[in-house]
Amino acid sequence: MAGIQYLGQVGSTGTSTGPHKHVYVKELATGKYLDPATIRTPLMGLRVGEKRIPAIIKDAQGKLVLNPAAGITLTSRFGPRSAPTKGASTFHQGEDWALPEGTPIYYEGGGKYVPKANQGGYGNLATFMTGDNKYEIGLGHMKTLGESSDLPSTQLPVTKEEGDQDLMLLGLMGLLQQGQKKEKTFKEKFTEDLFSGLLKPPPSIGREFLTAYMQSPLPSGD
Repeated sequence: MAGIQYLGQVGSTGTSTGPHKHVYVKELATGKYLDPATIRTPLMGLRVGEKRIPAIIKDAQGKLVLNPAAGITLTSRFGPRSAPTKGASTFHQGEDWALPEGTPIYYEGGGKYVPKANQGGYGNLATFMTGDNKYEIGLGHMKTLGESSDLPSTQLPVTKEEGDQDLMLLGLMGLLQQGQKKEKTFKEKFTEDLFSGLLKPPPSIGREFLTAYMQSPLPSGD
């Protein structure tokens, strides 16, 4: 399961005429801002709303497009533009996605999130470095920002109980691989048969049964 990072809420901070998020994609190696319409892949982790609806999906032709179900309205594209808003740039280095104020935004996947408050025209800026360290995603004009975090992998940490059980399984594997004795005791043979069964477990056998077995004494004779 992939990690989920809360980025904040859509707002209209900085130079803005209404609630939306300015979305940019910056190539970290060159510092160049890329047209999000031509490189949607880094944005595929963005999720919109409490239901965490993907912002980007593939259409019937396999092209990456804005997801209609996310309720995003594209109000300004990348590139030259007239700037009716005082203080706005005449060359837009991103896209504007209009959404209701207060809409929560998330990112699913590995990477590093760095919130930056009060960034001039950007207002509150949510920045997320993708897990491959190739791109920085920026979301400007945010109303609120989430807490900074580092998600180095797409896997959520396992619980202590799951970790202990996995160590137990590894221990059993080591026991079976040793093969130092010519003749197996009853417990060794039963353990081997039990572990082999766990590779394709029937409904009645699982980790709980294995745990109970390992904690219970068995006759050691044949």
